[in-house]
Order: sequence, then structure tokens, then C-alpha cells
Amino acid sequence: MAVRGERIVAVGSEDDVAVLQGGSTEVIDLAGRLLLPGFIDAHTHFGNAAAWTFRIGLYDEREMDDVLGRIRAAAARVPAGIWLTGGDVGAAVAWDADAKDLPRHGVPPIDRAALDRAAPDHPLLIRRVDGAHVANSLAFERARIGRRAPDPRGGGIERDASGEPTGVLFGRAGERMAELIPPLNLEQMVLGGRAALGDLRQAGITSIHDVARLDEISRRHLFHTDVERSATDLELFRELQRRDELSVRVYAFLTLAVWGEVVARGIRPRADEGKLRFGALKAFIDGFLMEEPYADDPDFAGSFTFRFVDEATMAADIAAADMAGFDPVVHTIGDKAHRLLLDWYEAAIRANPPRDRRLRVIHAWYPSAREIERIGRLGLIVDITPQHLLNDERTVERRLGPARAKTAHAWRALHNAGARLDIVSDWPGSFNEQRATPLAPLRNIALAIERGWHPDEALTIEEAVAAYTINPAYASYEEDRKGSIALGKLADLVVLSRDIFRLNAREIDSTTVDLTVLGGRVIHRRQA
Repeated sequence: MAVRGERIVAVGSEDDVAVLQGGSTEVIDLAGRLLLPGFIDAHTHFGNAAAWTFRIGLYDEREMDDVLGRIRAAAARVPAGIWLTGGDVGAAVAWDADAKDLPRHGVPPIDRAALDRAAPDHPLLIRRVDGAHVANSLAFERARIGRRAPDPRGGGIERDASGEPTGVLFGRAGERMAELIPPLNLEQMVLGGRAALGDLRQAGITSIHDVARLDEISRRHLFHTDVERSATDLELFRELQRRDELSVRVYAFLTLAVWGEVVARGIRPRADEGKLRFGALKAFIDGFLMEEPYADDPDFAGSFTFRFVDEATMAADIAAADMAGFDPVVHTIGDKAHRLLLDWYEAAIRANPPRDRRLRVIHAWYPSAREIERIGRLGLIVDITPQHLLNDERTVERRLGPARAKTAHAWRALHNAGARLDIVSDWPGSFNEQRATPLAPLRNIALAIERGWHPDEALTIEEAVAAYTINPAYASYEEDRKGSIALGKLADLVVLSRDIFRLNAREIDSTTVDLTVLGGRVIHRRQA
């Protein structure tokens, strides 16, 4: 294969391509390694990932050595002097006790001295699972809390026998220190964005479909709740692009609820702004909204999400956005939520003129067999997250009962019905930071082809790779420019250490990304 500038200019035998080699040509011998189109992660929250650079998730750590190790790793990614926060220390052990209906025992043994050793150059404030906070010495200095500082009303400062603060802050004392931390501004988000871009490059990801917002619209719109929570401020991408640091292509999911303002701002479907592209509008329906109550909770059948206004508003927004040429892409979990969404999609298709639609169902955890058939008949795109199944499989049978569980996370059934599948990460994870979903394309591919729960719903390796390359390229109307290795396409590429088409799931998971190429330029090279 030969690349000139950003494009692939030849694909063929070694002899055919070698004649194009010039004196300044860089030649990369793959030596038996596998070349693929760059991975496309079709559902990310880049802004959250950038912000998490400064917030350390400690919920899963059970040992203090592991807690301090996570803090050291976070401090190594952030310039000295910038605040770091995190929590909740001791959560995993406490939640285990709660699940067994046992009392919680003690509090995590962590103090200012331990934090000073882990992050001496960053002011650091972390939260314990009991709600208390612990700060290091630099944080105490920034807050001007010394030995003689009085306890604030409604809080307390723990002190040792000599009267020195140990670092532990109770009640309002911890809250008041948290209130001193400067809010994340654009410059700090750029720092976090650089770290997030590094993670994408190392994972072999050259494009993302990101949940985003336009701040100039958000500031002038009255939302009923935080509808745009987890949406990246588009200005972050624009600023990184202005600085020539944006090393990923972005298909932005703007907010469906403000579709009118998006149109009024002159944004058009499939318009490009450098590495940014528009065309999809994101909305949410539910948190597990089911037709019938749950098997393990007969008084509860789920509910709409807090972002949801009402059914009439959602139906109208979908129809109007579709009329404007934008594709709704909607977070959908329960079977009733699927039914409602498909009703609204079908109504929009009937009401509006024919066009090339790339409508999407995001997550598709618990559709019924009827809704799976409808998704396929409509030719919809479905974003699936294997990591979600891994988290869910321990409880899904108990929650749904065996009959409804048969169509939960039904990837093979969706594919066979005619849906086009994207494998996505939902990176970095839940907004409350309690459950991370790593980028890890190779791990997600491995999980997709070898599932322990309902293994008959697994994908083939060819289908899984397509779900990370050409399928998401199609979802953003870019199948003519990326997603496969072909003459004239963008040279967005990834080189893997082994041929994953010949490996089992465990071997795929342990394969490494050796090179990532964006537009013909090597942006990641694995260090030997």
C-alpha cells in the first residue's frame, strides 16, 4: 500500500507499489503484522475523559497501595501545581458489606502524609466512602489552613496529638475546601484533552462519534434538567484543532432538544469543520423502561430518564430534526423504550420526504423480539457495548426473568434481522465515575466474539472488526472516505502486533497496537 499526503494512492502487490517509492519515502515493513483501517469508536464522551484526567476514580480499589498507585499515576499525567480530586476511597469494601447486609467496619487508613508521598507537587483532595475528605499538605497550604485554624461551623479538622491537622476533614470542612478548587476552564480542559488524545492514539482509534454540545446555544437555552450532562463542549475540539493538536476525527452528536437553534446557527447535516463533522442529534429515552414490571421487582417497570420531557415533545423533536436532515441517535434500554422510539422513527419517516437516513439506537440492551425485527426492517444502526454486557450479565436473568432475557444484548439477532452494528466503548464510563468503560477496541472485539452469557449471540471476528471500522464510517456518511483500505480513502490506519483474524479471544485481547496513522502521519508508535 502507498500513501501520499492524507490519501491511499495505491493498493496492490509489493512490486506494483514499490515503483512509487521516492527518495524521501518512509517505508514501513509490517513483517507479518496486521494492517487495518483505523478504529472508529462510535460513542464517546471526550469531555468527561478530559475532565477525569484531574479526577481519580478510586471506587474499585481495595488496598491502600492500589489507591496510592492510582494517585501517583494520575499525578504523572498532570502538570505540577494543578488540583487533583477523587473518590470514593473504601467504596468497594463498604459496598461488599452492604450487599451482604453486614456492618461496615472502620474507615480507610489514609492521611495527609500518605497523600504527600503519592502526589507532592499537586494539591490533592480525595473523598472517603463515609463522606469525609482527606487533603495533602499542598492543598492545606492553598486553603490557608494551618495548625491554628479553627474548625468551621458544621465541620471538623482532625488533628494529631501535637495539634497538627492529619489531613482528614469532616462535614463542612471538607466541603469548604472542595469549594476552593477552581472550576475547569478551557485551558485546563485542553490539558486534559491532550491526555485523552494520547489514550485514543494508543488504542489505535482515529475517529470518534462524540456526544457534544454548542456552549453558545446551551447558555441561552432553558433546560428542565441537566440534559447535556456528559456532552463535550465543542469549543474544546475547536481549540485543539486551532492549535493543530486534534489527532482524531470527530463526528459530533449535538443535542436533539435544541435542534432548532442548531439549524438557526447555520449548521447543516454532513457539514465539515476541519476534522469535525455534523449530522447527528443525541437524545435519551429511559433508564430501563419496560412494558411489564421487573421479575425481581414486581412493583417497578423502570422509568424515563431525567433528561426526558414527555412523549409528545420527543416525537415532535425527532420528526422536526429528521425533516431538517439530521439523524436522531437515541439512548434506549428497555423494551417499552424501544417500542416508543421505533414508533417515533416510523412516524417521522412517514411524515417527511424520502432521504438517506442513518437513524440509530444506542445501547439496545433489552429489546423484545418484535422490536428487534422492527429495528432490522427499518435498517437502523445499533451501538453495542460489550463491556456493558460484562457488567450486566450477573443480574440480567434475575432482573428480567428467562423469557425476556433471551433477547437482552441480542447482537446476533439484531445483525441477522438487518441492523448494522457499531461496537462502541461509551468511554470513559458512568458520569458518577463509579464504573469505567475503557476504550480498548481489541478487548471489546474479544468480548464480542466470545461471550459467556448466551454465546449464540456472539459475532464473528469479521463482523466485530467491521463494527469498529466500516460500519461506524457508514453511520457518519463517510464510508466513501474511511473505514476500509481502498484507493483514494484517507490513510487512517492501525498496525496490530498480530493477525487477530487467526487468534482466539484471549489472544486478541493481549494483542498490541504498534502504530496508529492519521491521514498518512504516524501519531503513535509503540515503544519496544
